[in-house]
Order: sequence, then C-alpha cells, then structure tokens
Amino acid sequence: MGGTEFLVIILIAIFLWGPDKLPKALANLRRFISKARNMASNAAADLSREIGTDIRPEDLNPKTFVRKHILTEEDQEMLTNPLKSTMRDLQDGTKPLQQGLTDATRDVETTRRSVNRGSITRGTNGSAVPAAEDAAAPAERTRGRAADFDDVT
Repeated sequence: MGGTEFLVIILIAIFLWGPDKLPKALANLRRFISKARNMASNAAADLSREIGTDIRPEDLNPKTFVRKHILTEEDQEMLTNPLKSTMRDLQDGTKPLQQGLTDATRDVETTRRSVNRGSITRGTNGSAVPAAEDAAAPAERTRGRAADFDDVT
C-alpha cells in the first residue's frame, strides 16, 4: 500500500467517524486484528497438536498444506515432471514463431521510421520504393509522351 492510498483511507476514516471518534475506532480495529491473529494461531496450534506436525497460519492454505504435510518430495516430482517437460516442449516449439514475430516487428519498425523520414515514395507501379531508386522514374514515365497530372504528383 502506497502513501496516497494510506492518505485516502485516513481521509475517509476522518469523514466517517470524525476526528473525535477516530482514535477509538482505530483502537477497536487494532483489537479486532489482534483477536483474529490469536484465533488463527490457536487454530494452527490445535491442528498441529492433532496431526503431530508443526503448522503455521500460512500453512493453512490448502495447496501449501498438501505440499508440505501430505506429499513427499518424490510425489511432488512425479506430479510436476510431466508439466515441466510439457512446458519445455511448448517453449521450444514457439521459439521459431517468436523469432519470426520479432523479425517482422523489426521490419515494420524500420519501414515506419523510413516513412517518417520521408525516404520512401511511390514507385511507377504503385509500390513503395526508396526515393533514390524512384528518382529516374518521372523522366522515364514522360519519355515519348506528354506528362500528365499523375506523373507530376
């Protein structure tokens, strides 16, 4: 939580309870949090006593509990190895596609920069060509016939 979020919470609290009731409300909130922590640690202690292992409140997450207290390391490896190999195969299979997309992005960016600099113009057949290659095109287009408006533009 950043400073601005904390400041907004404080301002909302002042508007809701007022400056005279705010200290009492904060004391009640502190007592509530303390009671909730005590209840969680008591529940963890009771569970540890029943199971026979040391359990902390963060171990009460079902995934963490199963991973730490039920599965052995061999069981975990047996479950995760197929997923790891599948992930590796997917990453290896998508490397050519990723490289192709990177190359295409680089080409598009190069073309965009060239267009922004004005170094690409329209060629005689309507395709984009660098200005240096298209320099002789107007003379060739008008040779043997009168120049029309399209040749000038």
